[in-house]
Amino acid sequence: MKTVGVRAAVTAAVVATVAAVSLALPATTSGDPASSTVRYVALGDSRAAGPSLDRIAATNGCNRSELGYPNLVARGVHATSFLNLSCSGARTENVTNTPQQTSTGAMAPQIDRIPPDTTLVTLSIGGNDLRWPTLVSRCYTSGPGADARCRTDPALTLDAAAALADLAPKVWSTLVAIRAKVPFARIVLVGHGGLFGDRGCWPNLPLSDADAAWATGFFATVNGVLATAAATAGAEYVDVVPGTQGHDACAAPDRRWFEGRQAGPSASPLHPNAAGMAHMAQRVLDVVRR
Repeated sequence: MKTVGVRAAVTAAVVATVAAVSLALPATTSGDPASSTVRYVALGDSRAAGPSLDRIAATNGCNRSELGYPNLVARGVHATSFLNLSCSGARTENVTNTPQQTSTGAMAPQIDRIPPDTTLVTLSIGGNDLRWPTLVSRCYTSGPGADARCRTDPALTLDAAAALADLAPKVWSTLVAIRAKVPFARIVLVGHGGLFGDRGCWPNLPLSDADAAWATGFFATVNGVLATAAATAGAEYVDVVPGTQGHDACAAPDRRWFEGRQAGPSASPLHPNAAGMAHMAQRVLDVVRR
């Protein structure tokens, strides 16, 4: 089955699920349009937290770095107040209603700590709910030049469709819960992508080129789910993929914005590095500054 076939199958499952839960809320913006004051809270998982990016990340249970995109966004909008609640390993339920266990103890649900006067919220979530590395690892090969042909694996197609169909209502309900907590804030959902390009590179991303294209298509479908959830929950969506071409995990080290399985000491495997975080911050700022 070609990549487009995989995407079509996943999309059909996702659309059906989202339709079942999409009691769309009206889109809202800041409660005080005349005010330029920004009180910013960042929520989410490791794509916001930035594990391993600096020494500070090693000192807290959430592996939260000052080089993550939320810190850059806070400076870019000249936030009057800034609270970064993102935590590596977080799932949707850890944002809304379930404490997250970390190396330094349990973290209360992130939403519980959002101040009522917050005017801007960003959210990166969904990767841990999907457990996407488990799905994509079926594409990995044991040596250079090999081809796992995961793109034609019907079991992977079904598992990917099921994971995305399950994710859709979780992200939607998370956004709805944030909206209920801060009804007049701008809520910005940040997309996935950039790690995979149009080729593999053994052993850093040990996929054939054709399977790497499948992985890229998979994340395009993930982003479709996120964009739909945002649109139906009164939030905004940020696509971080534009501008990442040539900066995926198979790019030369000096051009790489996303790390593969063999990350250096100042980044985490399968995560954005500092340059990737700067790119993501700019994409968020492009939306927030509209």
